Amino acid sequence: MPVRGIIFDMGGTLLHYNAPNTTWEDTEKLGARGVYRTLRAAGYTLPPADEAITAAWQHAITTWKSIEANYNPATLKLHYQLHDLARLWGTDELPTATVDAITQAYMTAIQRHVYPLDHAAETLQTLRDNGYRIGLISNTVWPGSAHYDDLDRFGLLPYLAHLTFSADVEAWKPYAEIFQIGLAALDLTPDEAIYVGDSLYFDVWGAQQAGLRGVWIEQDHRWLPEGMADDVVPAATIKHLPDLLGVVEQWSRS
Repeated sequence: MPVRGIIFDMGGTLLHYNAPNTTWEDTEKLGARGVYRTLRAAGYTLPPADEAITAAWQHAITTWKSIEANYNPATLKLHYQLHDLARLWGTDELPTATVDAITQAYMTAIQRHVYPLDHAAETLQTLRDNGYRIGLISNTVWPGSAHYDDLDRFGLLPYLAHLTFSADVEAWKPYAEIFQIGLAALDLTPDEAIYVGDSLYFDVWGAQQAGLRGVWIEQDHRWLPEGMADDVVPAATIKHLPDLLGVVEQWSRS
């Protein structure tokens, strides 16, 4: 069936959340340092900084692995995870105002380094001008409102007809429910839609399980769960966002 809509992942697909020449670990530790400074300034006694930040990175890994191994979307929210991290650092139950403060500190530390992928706005504009419905589905523990600000800052928000953030809807890729939410909002059926992302597991495999065509923005590493290395074959693989235009045009003619 011809393509009527394209749905994008966000981090690593439209926006970079890692500063140039840094890793996800660097980014998580950057946010954790913001949390650490905020709690110290509020008078909390914490472990030594290096020990605390190492523990924060391990906590982040455990959180994301839980999506695959111990899925509980109600806990996959930033304020919950950071409150949990603070308890791991030895604090007592934090008041709501302090949880709000450390959540903001974490996001602010990372947001100053966010930047768009090359030609993201131009690609979205071309797709919209060609009549396609464009949406976004993102796995994120952040509240969606913070990501609206990021997308708006780089001129991407006006091109997106609907945005679905996992923490807001309590549904996560690679599970089908979040794709169904995004499709319904755009009035698309799975065979009319393409999903574009940088993760073979969350984006491509997840989209395929929900009946969409999955397009992979090629990465140096495949990062698939053990045993899946040969099981995920994208409908198309691109190196840069503008490469998507040719793929969409070809499928729209078929």
